[in-house]
Amino acid sequence: MLLLSIKRFWVLLLSNRTKRNIYKVTKNHYYSLIKNPIDVTMGNFLKMRKFEYFTVGLGVIAITIGLVAIYLNIYIQDSQTPVARLSFGAVYDPQLQRTVIFGGGSQDQSGYKVFNDMWTYDSASNLWTEIFPTTKPTARSGLLMVYDSFNQKTILFGGWNEAVGLMNDTWVYDSQSNQWTNVSPTLSPALRQSQAMCYDPIFHKVILFGGYRSVGPHFNDTWAFDYLSNSWTELHPTTSPSGRYGARMVYDPINQRILLFGGRTTTPQNDAWVYYYGNNTWVELSTTGNPDTRYWHGMVYDSHYHNVIVFGGRHTGAPGDALDDTWIFNPSTNIWSEVFPSSHPSNRMEPSTVYDPSTRKAVLFGGFRFVDITLGDTWIYSYSSNSWTFMKRSYT
Repeated sequence: MLLLSIKRFWVLLLSNRTKRNIYKVTKNHYYSLIKNPIDVTMGNFLKMRKFEYFTVGLGVIAITIGLVAIYLNIYIQDSQTPVARLSFGAVYDPQLQRTVIFGGGSQDQSGYKVFNDMWTYDSASNLWTEIFPTTKPTARSGLLMVYDSFNQKTILFGGWNEAVGLMNDTWVYDSQSNQWTNVSPTLSPALRQSQAMCYDPIFHKVILFGGYRSVGPHFNDTWAFDYLSNSWTELHPTTSPSGRYGARMVYDPINQRILLFGGRTTTPQNDAWVYYYGNNTWVELSTTGNPDTRYWHGMVYDSHYHNVIVFGGRHTGAPGDALDDTWIFNPSTNIWSEVFPSSHPSNRMEPSTVYDPSTRKAVLFGGFRFVDITLGDTWIYSYSSNSWTFMKRSYT
């Protein structure tokens, strides 16, 4: 009997006479490899497969070479990652204490494809895990998701895929039962993608602004979704930001307001607005030190340090039309400051960024830059040390 506990190594399998059978079961994977006969070596080899995992148990029953067989059982919890993607939904679920992502798309020279797979990410253990609800929304990109902390549900709206086009369906995900429900409210915002969405925890509403449409000016409407009544309500504020898509919104709990930054009208923008649900009012902020214009950027609110963190985004003229800068916005002073970590993610647009309060760090995954480079790496940003840390990349 041979027992090993190793964080990362190469499993090298050599056989010149037999086939290999691999069976993969559940999220804690069980691999059964049967050779007749088999050599397991850490040296020269003919066939090699790389596994990355945390704990491995090897049980080898060796019978004299030339007899019936050797059975090699590997218990594995492997460190998978989602395939590279852009424009997907992402939230932090405090019930799971995980980042949850759904869907998105991938673009390369062969074309554009969309996904409807679902994953969780544990920042503390640096572990991605695919999960399998029995019912899911159709594959799409351009969707937005927010977490309703009062009702402990994730709300998804809209998106696009080639078969259907733009969408305006509303789905609710319950992480405790691992179930999606298409809630089909009687009234919904019009078909769209790349809208801005945010949750207001004081009034228990999901707030939606703007979005992309294929014909005519982009949307500048404001809507609220109430989970308990399963209803969308258009709010009709007297003043609004100009119609746009690819903007980002976060909730500022200190000032009890929603902050919107950037987006694309006919050109990229770098204005900042705040929305107060209580009196249904948009107000443009007078800010100093603004970043370059951009849309499809990453943006989160750091609830421990009470700052807004912005990374990257699309900006015409940047390498690959994508930025790689990191900015901090202080909502108490309305001052922007660019910071310069010693390392950082490569330039990109349409990543997901989520704030993980359990680690007090922002999580970034994926994104895209021209020409046709879809990304699948995971990074963590710490405001306290002003540092980006590379965690892992997609191997698929």
